[in-house]
Amino acid sequence: MGKYDQNKVKPKEEWIFIKQAANEIEANIIESIFDSEGIPVIKKYREAGEYLKIYMGMTNFGVDIYVPTKLKEVAETLLNEVDFEEE
Repeated sequence: MGKYDQNKVKPKEEWIFIKQAANEIEANIIESIFDSEGIPVIKKYREAGEYLKIYMGMTNFGVDIYVPTKLKEVAETLLNEVDFEEE
């Protein structure tokens, strides 16, 4: 897959929910995977998650991951290649 130029992403572009990460660690892994392909990410924290991230350095309330709507299919393909299920 080719990389996307992050400079071409417009600030007023529409974003779509792609996945809820279980915690900050999983969210960072997903962000890193998308970043390696040039896909920008917005992370939104649930409940008091943002405060816990500041206070404790992480959150266990879950993190919602958003990507630009036009890159949804590419992002879903990347997520399908990674198995986040615990064994």
